[in-house]
Amino acid sequence: MMATARWLRRLGAFSPSDWLLRLIYVGLGAWAVGIALAGYQLDSWRQELSRTLLQLNADAQFRARVHNRDAVDPEWYRRKALSLLAATERLQHDALWTAFIPGSWHSVDNIEEQVQARLEREFSDIVVETMRRELYAKAAKLTGVPLARGPGDLQMGAECQSPVPQNLDRKLTAAAEDLPEFVAVTDYVAGVERLDAAAQSFLSLQSGRGDATQLRKLVAFTLGKDLPGALAGAVRMFPGSDEVNIQPALMQSRLQWATRCALLKGMNALHTRLLNTNDLFALEQGYVERSNGLFDASARPAAFDRTLERYRAVHALLDDQDAMLAKGRNDWMGQGTLKLGPAYQDVLRKVERTQLLGPEVVQQLQNQSGTAFLEFRRQFEQAFGSQGEPGIVWIEGEKRFGLSAERAGLRAGLGALLHTSFMTEDASRSADKAAHDNVTLTKVMQEARTLADERTRAIEEVVPQFPEHAQPVVTRVIDARISELIYQRAFRTLKAGLPVDPKAPLDSVGFRQQREQVMALQTVLKETGGSALGDRLVATLDGELLRRLGTIQEDWKLQPLQDARLTDFAWWHGEPLPLAQAVGAAEAGSAAAPSFARTATHLDLLVQQAKALLALGSPGLSSDPAVVRWLRMQGELDRYANHAPDSSLLRLERYLAALGPDLRRENCSERLAANAPSGTVDDEIARRHLQLHNALANRCNELRAAQAGALMGPMPQ
Repeated sequence: MMATARWLRRLGAFSPSDWLLRLIYVGLGAWAVGIALAGYQLDSWRQELSRTLLQLNADAQFRARVHNRDAVDPEWYRRKALSLLAATERLQHDALWTAFIPGSWHSVDNIEEQVQARLEREFSDIVVETMRRELYAKAAKLTGVPLARGPGDLQMGAECQSPVPQNLDRKLTAAAEDLPEFVAVTDYVAGVERLDAAAQSFLSLQSGRGDATQLRKLVAFTLGKDLPGALAGAVRMFPGSDEVNIQPALMQSRLQWATRCALLKGMNALHTRLLNTNDLFALEQGYVERSNGLFDASARPAAFDRTLERYRAVHALLDDQDAMLAKGRNDWMGQGTLKLGPAYQDVLRKVERTQLLGPEVVQQLQNQSGTAFLEFRRQFEQAFGSQGEPGIVWIEGEKRFGLSAERAGLRAGLGALLHTSFMTEDASRSADKAAHDNVTLTKVMQEARTLADERTRAIEEVVPQFPEHAQPVVTRVIDARISELIYQRAFRTLKAGLPVDPKAPLDSVGFRQQREQVMALQTVLKETGGSALGDRLVATLDGELLRRLGTIQEDWKLQPLQDARLTDFAWWHGEPLPLAQAVGAAEAGSAAAPSFARTATHLDLLVQQAKALLALGSPGLSSDPAVVRWLRMQGELDRYANHAPDSSLLRLERYLAALGPDLRRENCSERLAANAPSGTVDDEIARRHLQLHNALANRCNELRAAQAGALMGPMPQ
């Protein structure tokens, strides 16, 4: 406090002249400081101005050497535009420092006006024109409309392109927003919104009503650069000049035409996908084609592989339909007008408030979709509401469409049926594998019983899930499949256990055991509706016996009585014929009466072999012609042994004795006519007897005719 008082007393001691002198010193000091600071700022501004002007001159000379702007890489113009924008901001300086240098006053030096004029000329040609072209380039990339060479505008009247979906995978859905076409349209509208904001900023800056914020957004959109600073100088330079004549209405018109054209095509693709080629219709068409006649009881049963393929296809289609409808958002399909949900309406609102698109485009889109929706409703009613129980019904509690009760039952039934073990390809492969793994019939019998039990469960639990009209057909398919699997496994196992060579010894004990097992399998097959297949299994064993009977028959054919030479006597020329010797009823040179005792002995051995095989056969085997033949041979042997008058061998012996050992051309007709066979021809010996007589008679007639011709001599000329 005391120090302050002393300072005030010293200050009051100065005179007025002292005060004036001190003020002059202070002013001169401030002036000197201002000149120093102004000189520093002027030097920095001069250096920046020099660099900018030199670069502008170099760029101007480069452009002057290029007759066409299209010959220059657009990236060059982008770099120059960004550089000029930055330089324009740097050349803006605080004019207060010019007060300390009279030579820099506006009345003395107008260099700033000259610099401003030069920058404005370059700004229009470099910055404004580059941004204009970039706007058109962005629009061309967005809409697919090509650019015109020279001015870089959009080619009016050229073909635009629909927005391309990024993900082309088809997704089963009834909601518009899940479709790739909708995503493409959504992205496109967002792109048009950004283009629209940039175009409006450009036009606003051109008209002189723009601000720095609009310029900053425009630069970011067209040149991809965020510029710092106030950008006031650049905003002032932006309005059009005589060198660059841009018609705002023309730009707006061209951008509107291109963006609207592409939007209409994109929405048309969306409406086509959703309404004209609707996934629900495609699934329904596939279902109708695949299920046609599949559950018709009057239709001819198809092969199991084909039936299984169609079952799987129908089930997959029903699964797809159910999954698609279960997602919901399909209530629009039953409405009177097209309302595709909040996301779709949001897109329309964005279109409406975007100046390049606008409300008139929304109205055009509504007219376009309205016509397609009317056709959709007609097809929907035709597919799901025409006749019988509809496949698709409205579920009020969930506010969506879903599968009808009948179709849901069909889907559930097929799903349960296809999960059974016998409805797979593996079941068939296991039947093939059984033969290679030496599976016994006992094992096959166990598997057959397991399959029969599974069939019973399927009939009781799975079949009732199907619609009533389909249950008989499904039951028939199950029975046929189970029976076929049992038969295949049993047949392959049975065939694998039988000897390959029919002449190999047959294990009668093992064969009887196989017979018993086959009879048990036949019973199971009757339970599963495969009676015919059970009979075929029995016939398989009988077939093995018949194959062995065939080898016995081949042995019988080796006997002299079966010699093929006795069916055609073309080799006999009329000399004495030892017929008894030829048929094995006499020895060479023997004068004894013909006898088939040796033949009967061998035949009896063959009959005993046949009897052993027949004892292993089924009751149905007795009606087979080969079995009947051997049974009759056995009866003939009994008659021959008992010298029964109706024995065919005895009649053949008497026949040979009557013909005698000296049968020749001269007496053959009389002897053959006198001893013609009589009686029934009901066994193989009797048929052979008749065959032998007829062959001899034919040859005898030929020989007699030839002899008569020789006696008559040649015909006179």
